[in-house]
Amino acid sequence: MNNEKTGRFIADLRKEKSLTQAQLAELIHVSDKAVSRWETGRGFPDLDNMEALSEYLEVTVPELLKGERLSDSLTREDMQDITRDSFSISKEFFKRKKYVSILLGFLIGLLIISAAAVHLNSPIYVSGAGDAITVEELPDGKVMAVLGDKVSGYDIEKVTDPDTGSPLLFISCYRTRWESIRGISQSTMVMLGDKKDLGKVYYYPSPDGDELIYSGEKAGNDSGGVQTLPRLIYNGWLIIGIAASLVGLIIYFIFRKKYFAETVLKIALIPIALTLSIPLCLMGRFGEVYNAAFYLSGIVLLAAVIYVIFILLLRLRKAR
Repeated sequence: MNNEKTGRFIADLRKEKSLTQAQLAELIHVSDKAVSRWETGRGFPDLDNMEALSEYLEVTVPELLKGERLSDSLTREDMQDITRDSFSISKEFFKRKKYVSILLGFLIGLLIISAAAVHLNSPIYVSGAGDAITVEELPDGKVMAVLGDKVSGYDIEKVTDPDTGSPLLFISCYRTRWESIRGISQSTMVMLGDKKDLGKVYYYPSPDGDELIYSGEKAGNDSGGVQTLPRLIYNGWLIIGIAASLVGLIIYFIFRKKYFAETVLKIALIPIALTLSIPLCLMGRFGEVYNAAFYLSGIVLLAAVIYVIFILLLRLRKAR
């Protein structure tokens, strides 16, 4: 296989067709720099490009490999050379494809595994006190919260009532998907403080706002209104995703006849998959407490699934 001889042959055939390097590059979906490298002997077309070149330059692949037009009667030596060169190109082509596929597969797999691990171990907040938590007064005046056996953790936020100056506690309970899968159950007791120093204790999230679960002030039931689903993520990411999707699609349609159009489309499908995954992941969850790791990892996992579906559809379309 002689790179320089094949390069001169490609250049001569191109000129016979009255094509520039840029025009030939556009026909076979490569860059004009690639054509220049082939014609100067600094590179060699791979298997896919060989087939495209043979089609547009109206020669056979063996003739491209030999760098000259072949007569109808080939010698045994010529056939052996052509076969050896073909195997050499095929081996190099598949070797390169193999390494690229392994690297991409490793990176994508690492991303999915990481997102899955974060998602499985992120808090899922229990909506409504229900069986999640009960508050009890002890004989010594202490106030204790007892978490249900299906709760694995809790968050407590202490604030001061601006009107009365008394302390307010806001409690939320959560459980992770990983603990649900493993079936782990345990009860936890949390000391809230002395009855004489404790004001109202609220549980959130709750369907009707903050749910009063204890009051040291002997006040009746009342409710606040802290519903904190990630509206910022839902609205902000959705707007960014739609904008990025539109930009990517516009670029694709402008350059759809260029050699890099398929690459542009694959990149544009990433924000499209992300945009679709956001409402699907967050739909119907506006009454839940926001946990960034849980929602973001879920969005990434769903986006990866949608993106894989898009790529499979592209390949099916290309195979037709």
